[in-house]
Amino acid sequence: MDMDSSFGVFDEEDNDYFEKKIVGKNILILGPARSGKTTLAKRIAKEKGYSLISIDDIVSVFEAYPELQIHHDGDAIDTAKRLAPFLIKYLTELSEGSTFYDGIKFVIEGTHIDFEQLIPFLQSNMYRDKYEIIGLTFNDMTEQQLFECIKKYDTEDDWTYWCSDKELKENVRYFIERNKYFDEMFKRYGIRTFDTSFDRDEILNRIIKCVKNNKRDYKHKNR
Repeated sequence: MDMDSSFGVFDEEDNDYFEKKIVGKNILILGPARSGKTTLAKRIAKEKGYSLISIDDIVSVFEAYPELQIHHDGDAIDTAKRLAPFLIKYLTELSEGSTFYDGIKFVIEGTHIDFEQLIPFLQSNMYRDKYEIIGLTFNDMTEQQLFECIKKYDTEDDWTYWCSDKELKENVRYFIERNKYFDEMFKRYGIRTFDTSFDRDEILNRIIKCVKNNKRDYKHKNR
């Protein structure tokens, strides 16, 4: 399996991936803003009965403690570094004990990820059978195409929905740069990646279909 590639279409290899690697695990969906993480996570939660956790919401909670310097404004990489020790502890708790082994699973989505701290932990022998990481990117989009995509898919729940066109275009340039960073990290750590540049609905629908059709019971496997 070529783990250094982004996939814009599905084939038998993708079906095999979901059949063998997603079963019974918590799912972590990573990617830059506006790549489809929240949409995918909500649909997986609905289809599979998983509990949904937003890392953005966790960051918002930490904003009540300014001394921790974990916040949405400012440098995203610095915020991710400060958040990482908490996330490691939190993800550990979500995958231990009866909660995990009795079949209660979580789908977690977000962008505030320190790859150097978090990914080696999740890919370790102890946790690689408890978490599957899915990456989303939009590598083939121009700034104008991403701008139009955001205008198409945004809802009132998205903060970019409330931006003026001028503000949104400035944010789009930042999103493009962040996408390059995520793409580099996904390749470095061998994270399975799906490109949502075009035919986003179809890509997400196929992921959901594969996850939904995966029926095997995994909860006793790791006892």
